[in-house]
Amino acid sequence: MALSDTASANDGVSRRVILNSLASLGAGALLAPGGSALAATRRGRPRIGVNLAGAEFEAIGGRWKWPGAASMNYFLQKGFNIFRIPFLWQRLQPEPGGPLLESALTGLDAMVAAINAAGAVAVLDSHDYGHVNKAIIGTPGSGVTIDDFADFWGRMGERYRQHSLVWYGLMNEPHDMPPQLNLDMQNAAVSAIRSAGARSKVLFSGIAWTGGHSWLSSGNAQVMLGVNDPVGNFGFDIHQYLNRGYGGGVGPVMPGSGSQSLIGVTNWARQNGMKLFVGEFGCGPAPEFMKELTDLLNFITANPDVFVGATYFAGGGTWGRNMASADPVDGVEKPQVILMQHYL
Repeated sequence: MALSDTASANDGVSRRVILNSLASLGAGALLAPGGSALAATRRGRPRIGVNLAGAEFEAIGGRWKWPGAASMNYFLQKGFNIFRIPFLWQRLQPEPGGPLLESALTGLDAMVAAINAAGAVAVLDSHDYGHVNKAIIGTPGSGVTIDDFADFWGRMGERYRQHSLVWYGLMNEPHDMPPQLNLDMQNAAVSAIRSAGARSKVLFSGIAWTGGHSWLSSGNAQVMLGVNDPVGNFGFDIHQYLNRGYGGGVGPVMPGSGSQSLIGVTNWARQNGMKLFVGEFGCGPAPEFMKELTDLLNFITANPDVFVGATYFAGGGTWGRNMASADPVDGVEKPQVILMQHYL
């Protein structure tokens, strides 16, 4: 998911107005997620963090780069404890079936080391939407096969198999592809990861942009029950934005999106003994968005038997003054981050 660069009508709103709006939600809404969630110990609670975006873009400033260390350290120092790191597959493995590109992986290795040293999880995210070369993986136009995709993840599993705090996000937001092909592709990948000796958590994504709100209606609820992880340590990466259309950006708000959108998929997960990870969620800082964000975080933390974590989209030092960014601007912190800190 890419945030819109279009400025909203809220660009001129002051931080004081935003924080006053947060206060108007009530101390209970802001400081007591899930009723008694803050009174509970941190053990067993969903991890809360951010996406460190950058390496999934075609170019930033004329060339791609890993997210900035300053952004990563900002969130680490605040105590955020899970970080999703998006990247393009062929950026790390230029030739299908060939070796990983060591010069590209140096930056990723450094990020993983810093994140894990702080006791936080690093989620490796192949941010390719189920497509390569604008064609579906495993079809002739893509130039890559399911075996090629599995080979990539097998190599990544071998590289990070000693890192229990590295999770594997197999594919970001698959769309416009057959649901069974999507499942077959990811089952092949998890098989390769396990064969390489990695035992940490693997995250599967559904079709239809892996939307949490549409998990049942898209058919994911039926097809994704066919996950085949040899060690059974997996979950589902679902995404939930708070604007109308659920596509990201800052407006207009979708009323009730924070409190209602994940009810169906949560019930499905609980009934089937599955775990969920909200790999992307986000919104602008306007009061109506902050209410939905509060409700969403309340919902996630109130259901720790289902949710293993959630990462806001996005930080990484790449978004500049975009209203949905989590990065501070000129030393001014974003209200979304201030709010999320209460759920750590």
